[in-house]
Amino acid sequence: MSVYAISGITQVAAAVEGPAAGPKGQSFLDSMREAVEKVNELQQASGAEVRRLITGETEDLHKTLLAVQRAELAFELMMEVRNKVVQAYQEIMRIQV
Repeated sequence: MSVYAISGITQVAAAVEGPAAGPKGQSFLDSMREAVEKVNELQQASGAEVRRLITGETEDLHKTLLAVQRAELAFELMMEVRNKVVQAYQEIMRIQV
């Protein structure tokens, strides 16, 4: 079993902490866009797993719970990054010129 969401998390963290261009030469906006798309994919996968469990297509509760938890953690991380970006913007706007 692979935890593919971790690679997306490290990309977001590197984009926030690193220079304007990440390891692939991406801008911060591109990195954020990719992270949001990845979170969306995880949430859709989570919804699909829940639907399969409810309809009886699968009885693997463990897999379903992992998918839901993975989507929840990715969303929480995305919201924390957003909050930090907003805080940084507000701090910059308070600087007197």
